[in-house]
Amino acid sequence: MVSRGRLRPPDSAGGRPRAHARPRASAVVGLAVLVAAVAPACRPEPSAPDRPVPANIPAPGLTVYKFARVVTAPHEVVEGGAVVVDGKRFHSVLAAGEPLPAGAKIVDHGRYTAIPGLIDAHTHITFCWDPAWGDRAPHDPFQIAQTKAQLQPLVEANGRTLLSIGVTTIRDLGSDNHLDLETAARIEAGELVGPRIFGAGDGVWSSRLAPKESTRPGQADGVEQVAATVRREIDAGVKVVKLWASTGSDDDLTGERTYSYEEIKAAVDIAHAHGIPVAVHDTLGAVTDDIVRAGADSVEHPRKLSPDTLATMRARGVAYVPTIHHNRYYRDNIDRFGFSPDKRAAFDAFIADNIATARAAHAAGVTIVMGSDALYTAFGESTRELDVFVHDVGMTPMEALATATTDAAKLLRADDRIGAIRPNFLADFVVLDGDLSQIEHIHNVVAVVKEGAVVFEASATGN
Repeated sequence: MVSRGRLRPPDSAGGRPRAHARPRASAVVGLAVLVAAVAPACRPEPSAPDRPVPANIPAPGLTVYKFARVVTAPHEVVEGGAVVVDGKRFHSVLAAGEPLPAGAKIVDHGRYTAIPGLIDAHTHITFCWDPAWGDRAPHDPFQIAQTKAQLQPLVEANGRTLLSIGVTTIRDLGSDNHLDLETAARIEAGELVGPRIFGAGDGVWSSRLAPKESTRPGQADGVEQVAATVRREIDAGVKVVKLWASTGSDDDLTGERTYSYEEIKAAVDIAHAHGIPVAVHDTLGAVTDDIVRAGADSVEHPRKLSPDTLATMRARGVAYVPTIHHNRYYRDNIDRFGFSPDKRAAFDAFIADNIATARAAHAAGVTIVMGSDALYTAFGESTRELDVFVHDVGMTPMEALATATTDAAKLLRADDRIGAIRPNFLADFVVLDGDLSQIEHIHNVVAVVKEGAVVFEASATGN
């Protein structure tokens, strides 16, 4: 867990952003394109520049953050730029030497870099591990034995840890009794400090997945039950529908089919009719062709995918969320989880296949999105997936950044308000010590701002 800094409560309520009046003028200027090559799918659409706020117009409600460089989006950098924030939203980005609005509050981050708030597209924030429960991780990830009152402080701690590493938004893919949705509502209402949550609630799973969990909400077998369960989850307020289409979890590295094409299709059609994306679990990749054919938005974890499958995923815009570092977390904590020692070799083999598939997907132009699959004590490691993308998959640091910003925001259907530093977007950004010439610099978090409020500051920032 990250402990070198402190979390700050928001300066204003962290609820759903109110509509702001359009500023008199805003600007995104002086964007310099980095030399690193970028696949067309990763390059964001250019935004039309406006004129900046003249220096002689008083703007006491604005805050200006000055930086050595501002990464407004992957491959877009303003050297010596400044970020102007108006309440919960970005007002503009100013180039070096651009006049600052008169009367604005100035925060000088001198030698530091600003990047958009990061998005982790696969978490389980309500899967907790209290040290009081013992040295071994629980074998009940959904924590059926614990009450919500017992879990809530641990869930809040997981959220604060995510903020401390720059993650301001998560897509949470499976909770119990809608605890993720309740936590999301409390964060939106300003009762808690935590990342923005796009929750999947209980998710939808077959009795073929885990009969022992038959008392957990979300079980559905057959098209009619799947359809009814998806509708129930939508009525409960989920922002994404999660479907488990295969076995495989923890030290179970199998991937046996649990849902037919017809069941997957029913879930996708109902969710899409309500404007809600669908994420589907497929451990080995054996069900991915049907997942893609059914029109799902993302496939989670698949170990192996054929060139034909990858080509179809690219053509249909289905995102791949490989969650590679997650299995490294399990492998490196075999004793704590009580897994058999021979599972180490099994995890190594899975990780190698996972990396090879991600490399092939990247080469094929498939959209890859960063998801940590964080649970228990792994939340402080969530952004290590980006290291894997650079060092093992072969991405540039800017391509890796896209997986956790612009591409992730698009997958969440929220790319009109998060994932970039743009006028009128929610003011989420991370202050880094270092540029992105090395992906490791993304872990040097100095401060984190979410919706215009400083929610994390390292213990010693020094300018």
